Amino acid sequence: MAGAPLSTREREILGLLAGGVSGAQIAESLVLSPETVRTHIRNAMAKLGASSRAQAVALAVKRQEIEPHAEVADGQPHAAPAPAPAAGSARARARAALAAGESDAMLAALLGGLVSLYDVEGGMIFLADEDGLAMRRAAVMGEEDEPDGVQAPERIAVGEGALGRAALERRAQLVHSSGSQGANLGRTSICAPMVTAGKLVGVIYLTTRPSRLTGRTELLLLQAFSNRVGEILVGGSSDEGPLRDSLQRFRTAWSSASGSG
Repeated sequence: MAGAPLSTREREILGLLAGGVSGAQIAESLVLSPETVRTHIRNAMAKLGASSRAQAVALAVKRQEIEPHAEVADGQPHAAPAPAPAAGSARARARAALAAGESDAMLAALLGGLVSLYDVEGGMIFLADEDGLAMRRAAVMGEEDEPDGVQAPERIAVGEGALGRAALERRAQLVHSSGSQGANLGRTSICAPMVTAGKLVGVIYLTTRPSRLTGRTELLLLQAFSNRVGEILVGGSSDEGPLRDSLQRFRTAWSSASGSG
């Protein structure tokens, strides 16, 4: 094994070590487990005949296997400032967590805060699949847990129905009841997509009481709130504080809009 060329991954990891990046930071940046990173380093050291990480970096530079990202003197690399973990990796992990349902309980609590508004009768929250072509229901709340008297689907394709159209067009839409059911007469629903960095995260759907004159103001308020929720979810933080704060601000703005109407 000694003298064998380094693999692409081994060169990548040694190059980061040469820049002063720790093993834990490398694992975070490359979305690898710490043990996998350690295995790659051990394999590289064996191929280079090195007895330490620092010596492995120096020998890899000498063999021109990696670029001298840091000045090397006496076989010891001088540490450079560590780069921040890749933001794209954190967002990818956050999206995977959303797809796996890890945020459903938090979203159910969020929806409960929305439906507790006096003039909101029910709602649903859908989250987009990683490919952005379909959405799954993450939370539903309202009379018999079926807002607007219509059975809430478990999944919906982007472009299908009012929810799917709002997701496809990336803009909030009003849906007025046809009045075919007496209980629904005069009710209005708002479908507002959660969009961040141009990508669909999901859709928030609220149905209001007939007494609420739902219009452009409500449309814009829910759209702004939905986008903020999407940013928080994709940000990957497990802290529920930002969601609670955003919910409180939305409730205040929504109630103020009702009072001014």
